[in-house]
Amino acid sequence: METRKFILKPFLFIIAGALFLSSCKKESSTSTENPLTSQQTIQVQNSDAQDAIAEKTEEDIDSKLDELQNNNYAVAGMRSYLSNLTDTVVITVDHPDTTTFPKVVTLTYYSYRDSSANETIIKNGKITVTVTSANPTHRKLISRAFIFNNFALTTDSTTIILNGTREVNRQKETVRFNGLQSVRISVTDNITAATTWAVATTGKTDTLRFTRNVNKVRTAVSHFRNAFYRPGDLLHFFFRHIASSDTITYTGTVTGVNEKSNNYSKAITSPLTVTEFRGSLVVSSGTITYVVGTDSYEITFKMDPLHKHFTLVTITNNLTGKSKSFDRRFGRIFRRWW
Repeated sequence: METRKFILKPFLFIIAGALFLSSCKKESSTSTENPLTSQQTIQVQNSDAQDAIAEKTEEDIDSKLDELQNNNYAVAGMRSYLSNLTDTVVITVDHPDTTTFPKVVTLTYYSYRDSSANETIIKNGKITVTVTSANPTHRKLISRAFIFNNFALTTDSTTIILNGTREVNRQKETVRFNGLQSVRISVTDNITAATTWAVATTGKTDTLRFTRNVNKVRTAVSHFRNAFYRPGDLLHFFFRHIASSDTITYTGTVTGVNEKSNNYSKAITSPLTVTEFRGSLVVSSGTITYVVGTDSYEITFKMDPLHKHFTLVTITNNLTGKSKSFDRRFGRIFRRWW
């Protein structure tokens, strides 16, 4: 049995736990008296944009699957395939029930226009996800295996083609009630991935390529409050999601080959914590050590004190001590740095 659903853009803004690392439209003027060279700055900015795009893509997909799982994989809202397939995501499920595993979920994007932090991204292509459940007594502890096959993302004047695999294994889910007053849900996932990325820029004849091999642990904490809480009243209560209190934390590593065919490694030396500020998701703290070739950098993240809806990224060359700061931009144009 197969079920189809067309999800139109206006209904996708409500996605629980869609945790995107925020961005902005221009670089911050914050810098030291001895900034990095132009080549070093572009190299690290490209690397940071790779992380932002990868994390945005992955979190969006995870959020849609979480929503589907919470609906017992039942897909409603049938529409005809004869309609105009633009700005749309089509989701199919081969077994829309609560008991049959594995399931195969397919997400097909037709010029779907997404946006975050005043930036726009257009998605095209197909992602296939196999969902398995190793523990029949705990249906929340599931595994998801993703296959990307020429999945395209277009942002600014840059188009990125993604291929490869990603696996998310849910290790733990904890629900804690504070009486009837509030609820705290904590979810821990182990994430591994092996993907290749090709970047083509409008007006350029060449294509930049890089690879990402991921081994991370992600812990997401969501908060809910009883909007009608009255002690002793068991008839009137309603838990409301308090997104401004949520956090998501990453630890782990990313390794691969960059645009210049140099091996690189990124190690999260201080956990990356993502929070929300007035609707924008921000990396509010954390540190990464980035090593590529003979260069070594420390990259720190925090909420920009002047623009709290942005992440302020500071890169320091560990060999020279020179550094530079900029606000993270999701749609940054990838540029050559050699």
